[in-house]
Amino acid sequence: MTRTVSEDVVRRAMKRMDEGSALAWLSGELRACVEPVLSVGWILDIDCTVKPVYGHQQGAEVGYNPKKPGRPSHCYHSYFMANTRLCLGVEVLGGKEHAARHSLPGLWKLLDALPRTHWPSILRGDCAYGNELLLNEAEQRLLPCLLKLRYTAKVKTLVNQMQRAGAVWTDTGDGWQVIESELKLTGWSRVRRVVLVRETPALAPLGENAKRRRDRMQAALAGSGEWEGAPAP
Repeated sequence: MTRTVSEDVVRRAMKRMDEGSALAWLSGELRACVEPVLSVGWILDIDCTVKPVYGHQQGAEVGYNPKKPGRPSHCYHSYFMANTRLCLGVEVLGGKEHAARHSLPGLWKLLDALPRTHWPSILRGDCAYGNELLLNEAEQRLLPCLLKLRYTAKVKTLVNQMQRAGAVWTDTGDGWQVIESELKLTGWSRVRRVVLVRETPALAPLGENAKRRRDRMQAALAGSGEWEGAPAP
């Protein structure tokens, strides 16, 4: 670089730009930076982060804020390439728009702008995204999903059934076992495939100076006051 402009010049130039066309231009430039690496198999991670706001910033609202209750915040709905630091996009919304459904318009807009050969091999998210709205859209687009499920009553019943004698669990190594089943949750339009994962404490690896987690699949110790439970799938 031989020269540059001041911050004030950049701000004045951006104020003269139309928001819609400016965002489209910026998205295209950012997409061009990462498209060369999207031709190989990759995983798309979606997540939402609550960012507390100190002072007065546009769009800040008092909503769900586990760290600073009652303080205005923004919600960052982000789309990352798994196991890398490549961020493919972020939707900054108000503090009240923290639900998973608010991230879907930006997600589909991002994927629709990419050629099908550059789509992720799988879409991955936490339990907030395991709802009919996302699953139905993904299935219509033939996009595989790997999403966690909340530990609801039907999930508890399925876990208890799979713990009974006769259930065939598959050993995946390092002390982990998996089993496949089918489930139709309330709000789902159809039966879907689910995978349960459990840990064998005697075989699972334990890091140096780390403590072993209590196996929630086992009955509670006598006199401990703890109830028997099971981890979410």
